[in-house]
Amino acid sequence: MDTAFMMVTHRCNRICPFCFYTTGHLSYPAREMGEGELMKSLASLDSIGVRRLILTGGEPLLRGETIPLLRRAGELGMARLLLTNGDPFDDHLAAQVAACRIEGVTLSVNSLAEARRLDRCIPLLRNGGATWLTATIVFTGRNAREVDLLCEWARARAMGIILQPAFIPGGAVCLSEFSPHSLDDAGWSVLIPLLDRWAHDAGTTRYAEYIMALYGRGPGARPSSCGMGSDTLVLDADGMVYACFHRRDLAAGNILEEPPEAIAAKLRAAASRVCTAPCYGEHCVSLFCGHQSI
Repeated sequence: MDTAFMMVTHRCNRICPFCFYTTGHLSYPAREMGEGELMKSLASLDSIGVRRLILTGGEPLLRGETIPLLRRAGELGMARLLLTNGDPFDDHLAAQVAACRIEGVTLSVNSLAEARRLDRCIPLLRNGGATWLTATIVFTGRNAREVDLLCEWARARAMGIILQPAFIPGGAVCLSEFSPHSLDDAGWSVLIPLLDRWAHDAGTTRYAEYIMALYGRGPGARPSSCGMGSDTLVLDADGMVYACFHRRDLAAGNILEEPPEAIAAKLRAAASRVCTAPCYGEHCVSLFCGHQSI
């Protein structure tokens, strides 16, 4: 098991309309692990071979335990990636993250106002080039014409870019407003050249093809395999381990209550049910869990 998404909290200072929690696609856990439990779970992840830790939420920087987790994961030799909206950053917190010398920080940037608020902390986070910064830009049925400006903002700051569509499940109240399915031809005429350029620059051609196919803008491309459960696991804020963000029916147990080896065995069994990507859909491609493994 190479990679773990560790959801340190479900809490967030934003209410993004396309968030899995906001739309009801995922349910909030009943509790969150304390600091000691988080450290115990990190040790368990290390024991089953996790070498890359992705800290996410909710907004992980709302928890003071995130900085100690980043430090400890580094001591264990794990590569560390922090996924954050960046709102909690002030100079002090940015300096604390930089002092951990983590390998990457990915910032959710969905409007120019959000982007400009991040300008002050970016030099601190970059840490003299030791930390790679990436902007995740979610495109929706409303912001298509702003995506170009956001990409230019990121390029001007030598940041990586991830473009991903908002996933709005059927029945959500904001479906018609925010789903990329609501984009008209004019909106797609703006987005498609941006996706093409990004795919060329970032080596994400297959991922871009999947996006086009899902929204009826290209041939029916779909992945033939999925690495969730075999290469990658999800650790929720309450300690539950899943083979995939979306397949809560594939729970592998609670990492605080079961031996790590038993958790790993259940993940391997679950992987056989997702390895050929039978459940692939919008919910998968919106996460950008790794275009090379889907």
